[in-house]
Amino acid sequence: MGLRLCPYSAALLLGGLLFLLLLVDPALPVGRPPPVVLVPGDLGNQLEAKLDKPTVVHYLCSKRTDSYFTLWLNLELLLPVIIDCWIDNIRLVYNRTSRATQFPDGVDVRVPGFGETFSLEFLDPSRSSVGSYFHTMVESLVGWGYTRGEDVRGAPYDWRRAPTAATGLEEQVYPCLCGTGCALGGRGQDFACPGLRSHEPLCQASEELSSSCHQHCLTYLLDN
Repeated sequence: MGLRLCPYSAALLLGGLLFLLLLVDPALPVGRPPPVVLVPGDLGNQLEAKLDKPTVVHYLCSKRTDSYFTLWLNLELLLPVIIDCWIDNIRLVYNRTSRATQFPDGVDVRVPGFGETFSLEFLDPSRSSVGSYFHTMVESLVGWGYTRGEDVRGAPYDWRRAPTAATGLEEQVYPCLCGTGCALGGRGQDFACPGLRSHEPLCQASEELSSSCHQHCLTYLLDN
């Protein structure tokens, strides 16, 4: 009897072989693997907020903060009663006229660590195991010779908003893709673009990048 592989095992084997082929591509600089940009899925990276609110939903809620604090993920904010404050801060307000979303009055939200991996390795800055996301993958890449912030980078974004929003995924990730590929060099771009609806604008940005920065290599991982 011949050796039989189930479809799942065969897919894993094929994926592993393709990755090995990338690593030994003769067009790449000797000893340098293709750069990787990690794009998280929904809820997949940290968010920070700063408050200067006219009103609060509960007397225990903070009305004003002097600096940015972790909005996602901070487990302490998910406690009973306090979670009402968190909901009021993380929500988006939909403008029916402009058909765009905006922050609540007095709430400013930003995405920390663009180009770095820390905000998507652990969703909780305390590095609690419950908030671990891309950490295992990044550690494996580092073990293979990659360096955080150089040839393995993160592209966090405000996942509450649609990718087509003015501050959405495509306009944030595109410079990171081009900067990483062009800085490190290699062969033509190699994008893994699964065609998911939420990432369609990002796939279009990938195609544009392929023509504008065609001398450089980029392995592009998406998670959804």
